[in-house]
Amino acid sequence: MSCALAVLASLIWMVILSPYPNLVFIAIVTASLTLPIFRWLRGRMNQKIAVGAFFAGMVLCLVTPITIVAVMVIPQVLAGTRRLSAWWVSGHAIPPVISQYIASTQNVIVQIFPEAAEYIDSFEKIISANTDTAIRFILSQSVNLVNIAGNAMGIFLEVLLFAVFTSLFVVYAHVFFRVSMQILPKREEMIERFSRVLYNASRSVFISIVFVPIIQGVLTGIGLRIFNVPDPAFWGLLAVFAAVIPLAGTAIVWLPIAIYLMATRSIGEGLLLIGWGAVIVAGADNLLRPYFLKTGIEVSMVVLLLSIVCSLAVFGAVGIIAGPVLAALARQALVESELISGSGGAS
Repeated sequence: MSCALAVLASLIWMVILSPYPNLVFIAIVTASLTLPIFRWLRGRMNQKIAVGAFFAGMVLCLVTPITIVAVMVIPQVLAGTRRLSAWWVSGHAIPPVISQYIASTQNVIVQIFPEAAEYIDSFEKIISANTDTAIRFILSQSVNLVNIAGNAMGIFLEVLLFAVFTSLFVVYAHVFFRVSMQILPKREEMIERFSRVLYNASRSVFISIVFVPIIQGVLTGIGLRIFNVPDPAFWGLLAVFAAVIPLAGTAIVWLPIAIYLMATRSIGEGLLLIGWGAVIVAGADNLLRPYFLKTGIEVSMVVLLLSIVCSLAVFGAVGIIAGPVLAALARQALVESELISGSGGAS
């Protein structure tokens, strides 16, 4: 009977929290990471003060990066959007340096491969046809960014809910453990192993999502400073946020700047910046992120990448976190299944 009641209580809470599945999942992951911090606070102060301090710390950690984006990033993005819009309205002329370089390159290719002229013309038509769509998409996304920035109340509620969920999961972690023991009696060691896997996977994902992008942002800023690009600190900060975007990553920041350098200074500087971004900045991601992920998640990189890609399709941006964590839990489920089978189902 106790097992059935525990299952019923779990189902009721699942229904209550069902409107916010992504938020709840991220809160569970965050709670697994911050539980040691709460226990440290609880050991030095009473329950109410510890809960208040933990909740205030969560809100501060969430509000600070949002404020940085609102104050530093959004105005720069809007200014860039206005310049892009003005360039597009004025006829989107290509700078003379790039035009001459493209023309000379085309002449060389046609001289070597005369039949390539037809393909070059077709390629130019494709570029011309899709450029308008691309520019309109960028401008529309800037409008969406303004709408998001203007929805201050919605953002505030999301932050508040996340902090509340995380605090609840941390404060009542012992209750969740007891409920799990009622659903799975005599499986205390198995539940502890699952908890340990969740903690290790969450820590690895957190490090790969937070610290690796910071390193990439610093390297991006250093590279832009070397080439005397204005506001390297701002672009480095923007690269930190762009680094978590799958496939594109920090190239969203340094590649357009490299093209700008080709157009306004020299092709050599632009190519050198592309080399810095592709080798140093992207290389740091290719080396550090797999290392940190493998440290706490005992699955192959192929499985990790597949889990991230599939989770992005299912959960959206949350899939960056959900994929590796779920892959780690799935692996542990297989391990526990083998252990139970090997022991003949004995506890």
